[in-house]
Amino acid sequence: MLTRKIGLIGIGTVGKAFLKEFRRNKPFVKKTLNLDLEVVKVCDIDPHLKNFSQELGFPFTTDPQEIINDPQIDILIELIGGINPAKKFIISSLKKGKDIITANKALLSSEGREIFQLAYKLKRAIRFEASVASAIPLIKSISEVLKFARIKSIYAILNGTTNFILTEMQKHKVSLFEALEKAKKKGIAERNSSLDIKGIDSLHKISILCFLCFGKFPNLEEVLTEGIEKISLQDIHYAEELGFRIKLLAIAKKIKKEIEVRVHPALIPQNHPLAETNGVYNSIFINTEVGRDFFFSGLGAGGKPTALAVFSDLLSLVREGSNFFIPERGSKVNFRKRGQLYSRYYLKFLAKDKPGVLAKISKILADLGISIASVTQKETATLKSKFVPIIMLTHKTKEKDLNKAKEKIDRLPIIKPPTQLIRIEEL
Repeated sequence: MLTRKIGLIGIGTVGKAFLKEFRRNKPFVKKTLNLDLEVVKVCDIDPHLKNFSQELGFPFTTDPQEIINDPQIDILIELIGGINPAKKFIISSLKKGKDIITANKALLSSEGREIFQLAYKLKRAIRFEASVASAIPLIKSISEVLKFARIKSIYAILNGTTNFILTEMQKHKVSLFEALEKAKKKGIAERNSSLDIKGIDSLHKISILCFLCFGKFPNLEEVLTEGIEKISLQDIHYAEELGFRIKLLAIAKKIKKEIEVRVHPALIPQNHPLAETNGVYNSIFINTEVGRDFFFSGLGAGGKPTALAVFSDLLSLVREGSNFFIPERGSKVNFRKRGQLYSRYYLKFLAKDKPGVLAKISKILADLGISIASVTQKETATLKSKFVPIIMLTHKTKEKDLNKAKEKIDRLPIIKPPTQLIRIEEL
């Protein structure tokens, strides 16, 4: 019977859920898989968690070095999140000969290059299924199957909080603020939800997927990243009228010898599976050369789903050994600059209801080579507001040209800035 000894650092929501799952599943794993797994010690800086840990039968400490320096522990599970001290714990544990399981997307997206290279050098494993899309077996599928199908693109909804908010706005006609408050009351959104709302959480996750699919981490500061904070109920309504839904997309795709990575709200056709992904669910749409399209969907966050991914990583690591090396391999591939984006766009102008307005807007767009696909003036001005919404959809154009046009249009006295700009993805 194969025996492995485990240390866990971090007893938050995921850590608690994992320890409960581990205790529940340990007899089954021992009987059916012939594996004897033992959590030797768990650690958290909060001493009040000692009672929780010991009630489940796990020895507790507040000192992580007791786990890192323990020679009998050969697997470290890191669930504290953040960059530091998580990075220090993982690096030290690798040097002590331990394999690593982590759910830390922020750490891997920013420091993954160094961590993976060290693991490769020391012939240790890093398992991180729980870092992206939680219980969805995405990383395993990409690493073991899809990368050989030559991945061309990934379009993904990777943040359950923002997807819940956009779904509430679309289905129940509430404002973004109202939907966010509901998410907080349900425990879907954190008190400080800025990482979700501003797209940072999705950025961390698509960075990891980019590395898996194309062999190289992007520079996070250079990735086009926009959140949903500027999306209004009006935009949701107009998008629906035009046959679209608005979703926060994380995108990574290969265009010839370049990789394009971005995170932003996008209009996508209503009949696409991503548009039908509602609530806290995550969905990932992957296009390949060999197998064509693959679609993954499921709960992408929460204690129990994430704990399931951690437990799955533990079983894979124990059964397959320390053979999960992923050194960065895409050094010859460059990342596209933001200004190179070529897309269709949704534009919403707030303009004075008077003759000649459309002509002035159209001339600015035409002078920069931007072709209009459709235009609609939604309503007439009222005493309350002298401005009316004008909705335009463009044909494909360079974003740098559209931004120039937007700046000129917003300076017109007949326009109330800022003009709303949302990209359209034709999936």
